[in-house]
Amino acid sequence: MKRKAQGAIEYLFMIAAALIIVAVVINYLKKSGTKAGEQASNAMEQGGNMISNQISSAINNQ
Repeated sequence: MKRKAQGAIEYLFMIAAALIIVAVVINYLKKSGTKAGEQASNAMEQGGNMISNQISSAINNQ
């Protein structure tokens, strides 16, 4: 009986360790996804500003 209990506890510890690893990976992906989204947003904003400046200068030069 003791061997079965030990095996069950080891199995539960393995499942717990796997869940902790999955939680850490998900947390990391969330953070890196947020950073990538911020960088993309900044790039789009800068691109929009450059286009607006070029259009404004083209209109003013006419």
